[in-house]
Amino acid sequence: MNKVKNLFYICIAAVGMQNVNAQTRAEVEIRENPKLATGKYMAYKVPSTPITQAPEGYVPCYISTYARHGSRYLTGKDKYEPALTVMENALKKNGLTANGEKTLKILRQLAKAAENRYGELTPKGARQHRELARRMYENYPEIFADVVHVDARSTYKTRAFLSMVAACIELKGLNPKLNITTDASQHDAYYIKYKNPIYSDSCQHNADSVFAEAEKRFVHPERIMKVLFKPEYISNIKNPEKLECDLFEYHGISQSSDNMPDLSFLFNEKELFDLWQLNNFEWYYEQGPSPLSGGKMPNLARNLLRNIVETADTALVSKKPCATLRFGHDTNLAPLVALMNIDEFNHATADWDSIPQYYQTYRMIPMCGNIQLIFFRKKGNKDILVKPLLNEKEIHLTGIETDCFPFYHWKDLRKAWIKLTNEIILPALPEGMETD
Repeated sequence: MNKVKNLFYICIAAVGMQNVNAQTRAEVEIRENPKLATGKYMAYKVPSTPITQAPEGYVPCYISTYARHGSRYLTGKDKYEPALTVMENALKKNGLTANGEKTLKILRQLAKAAENRYGELTPKGARQHRELARRMYENYPEIFADVVHVDARSTYKTRAFLSMVAACIELKGLNPKLNITTDASQHDAYYIKYKNPIYSDSCQHNADSVFAEAEKRFVHPERIMKVLFKPEYISNIKNPEKLECDLFEYHGISQSSDNMPDLSFLFNEKELFDLWQLNNFEWYYEQGPSPLSGGKMPNLARNLLRNIVETADTALVSKKPCATLRFGHDTNLAPLVALMNIDEFNHATADWDSIPQYYQTYRMIPMCGNIQLIFFRKKGNKDILVKPLLNEKEIHLTGIETDCFPFYHWKDLRKAWIKLTNEIILPALPEGMETD
């Protein structure tokens, strides 16, 4: 226990460490595209990078995916009401500036659009998955030929189920002869929506102290309060830190609906980056390799990665083209990205200032974020190649060698992932324990 406490205080001390001579990857990217600061709420952006063709003679034979649901509304009425109440009360007492009134008008629009649809998929979110399915079909037509079996599974959450429906309808429209089966059941939750509160709590026993430090470091609402409220009214705002964070969340979720105005006029460059860092750090701590949570949170994707391997084994034995499509959530996609060590997302650092160099939510878990594994085989050759994609971009699997990047030999991936998943031991959950 003393060792754990010492690590905690060492890491907290690192809050004060700053590299003033270099900018992180995220600082540069968010400055160039401020929308990236919305992180997990960012609407999916279709990549423009060209697709590397497979080596001569290799043809696509199987695709295995895990995709987050598409753009959605905030998950509850309680997400909208606090800031609305603060702003409405200020309006009644003539305490809002012109920008404050503009902000309130947008909050009302956001809240009205989400009324009785909390947490549900937006039309934009459904479109994201239709378009993603179409691109898979167009890029790998050999996999989606007549009578090919497409096994699609989602979590039992409506937004994930409707994302699956949107993708399957698109594929069926493109080729009515596809054999598509679907399922959305608690039966598959052990891998497709796995949670383990016992394990998480054991890794995050310092959470209150960690998040207090994070808020102290990244949340500075003084300027924004002056933008929103008249000087004589500012003292009435009892929790300006929460209000700033709420407004930043509304700014992010505004991307989920078509033609919805955002709150970008409220935040300057530093505030956008700091508030993104707050959210990014939260994901790094709760789902990533942060030393503050023992570096073990990506292990929660163990069952999902194992399912990917075992399902591929079955699919490849048949020697017929097929597809496995999984639809779930950011809380499962993020640890999977780290466990697979895509582009160093599993890099552990105690220096908070260097986290944005290695870990960026907008690259991992935008709305409709996805991992694709495209398998290729060559007639007369037993060697199967795999091209891994994160949000349709070719990526490196750090720690796994390849002589044909962006392709990897399946035998190498399989060996590494079987070994990795065999070494991860997760505590059993008591029967009937609620994990949703």
